Amino acid sequence: MLKNISFLHYRKYQRIIIAAICVALASQVQFPFFTPGFIVALSALLLPIFLYFNQDINPLQLGCAIAIASPVFRGLILLLTHNATHAVTYTIADIIYFMLYMLIYYLLYWRLVYHNDVAFFLTIIICDYAANLLEIGFLTKFHGYTMSILAIVFTVALVRATIASLIAFIIHYFQLLIVNSEEHERQYYHFIWVASAVKSEVYFMRKTITDIEEVTKKAYVLNEHLKKTGQDDEQKMAYAIAQHVHEIKHSYQDVIKGLGDYFNDQDNVPMQMDDILRIVTSYTQMIIRSRHLSINLVVHNTVDCTVPKHYYLVTIMSNLILNGIDAIGSRRNGEILIQVSHEGPDICLAVTDNGSGISREMIPLIFKPGFSTKFDQSGDIYRGIGLSNVQTIVQEQFAGHITVDSTPQVGTTFFVTMNKHQLTNSQEVTT
Repeated sequence: MLKNISFLHYRKYQRIIIAAICVALASQVQFPFFTPGFIVALSALLLPIFLYFNQDINPLQLGCAIAIASPVFRGLILLLTHNATHAVTYTIADIIYFMLYMLIYYLLYWRLVYHNDVAFFLTIIICDYAANLLEIGFLTKFHGYTMSILAIVFTVALVRATIASLIAFIIHYFQLLIVNSEEHERQYYHFIWVASAVKSEVYFMRKTITDIEEVTKKAYVLNEHLKKTGQDDEQKMAYAIAQHVHEIKHSYQDVIKGLGDYFNDQDNVPMQMDDILRIVTSYTQMIIRSRHLSINLVVHNTVDCTVPKHYYLVTIMSNLILNGIDAIGSRRNGEILIQVSHEGPDICLAVTDNGSGISREMIPLIFKPGFSTKFDQSGDIYRGIGLSNVQTIVQEQFAGHITVDSTPQVGTTFFVTMNKHQLTNSQEVTT
């Protein structure tokens, strides 16, 4: 588990470092403008594209990395061609530009729960324009502003933002040939998420029908016994209970039938493992942003297979990931790693978080029905589908098992092993 957590941090900071170096190198492709030392660099074109496709990375962390990397490249060149004072001045100007750019992006866009292309485009214009103005002001000691310069700087920001956004949007929509709008994509993800939750709940409602029938049977037996012994009042109460439970059973069956008709299993198109992971992680990221948490999701998948009963797999993944989010809470630098791999005839899903962990005494209890360590704002236990039901789905639908490895204050890994044949078989197991 410690190895997995180290891998999480490595993957996250690897992307940040690569981005910082690429932007720093791009900043060397530059054109002098307005005032000595102020340049129009290619980095301002590359940076928005990277931000658009890495919206899970905190821009303040990325800004710090770029603010260090870019001046290193430019500072070395300036030291070789100019004096130290000149190099320090323009290096500081570089830092000011990137830090203000990323701060504005963080405040105006990244903290939003729902992202859209128009908001991204407008934010990039504001970031570029404001950061350039402050950089010019620093280099000219705030005496170089004229209406002409303000207009030209805005034009440059508008042109760069337009080119960068168009490139990002074209690449994005090329990837989404079927789901061809961001709103449609979000709604599609939401539907899969909700449908999976409903199907799983219906699955357990069907299992509950058996328990209800048993209660009804016992109530009728009690009714007959009390009738024979002449206990009329108690007999009437037992009969009323039997009738009431019988009505509850019919209500349950009506609900199950209605939901079953709406979420018809025949309408479910098998999904690729990559698509399932993309849906789960994308929707989870929206949940993370809505809670204003600092949690990074990393996915590592080496399995290429089609899953007909994808709604059960979405339920398993979403529950384990949400447990990880709850375990991390408001901690800084939260990490969740989702790994899917082959293990002989099985497919293994591992979900690792660096949250609060689970004590050794608590581990044997977490798969017990009704057990929970989570409470909602009213103080009532928040159950959701629960780990006991997740375990049931894994065992009954995928012929697998689930285990956990956890260290308090370090993190937790849930291991889910599923039979590949059952995972890729469209036949649903009924109990």
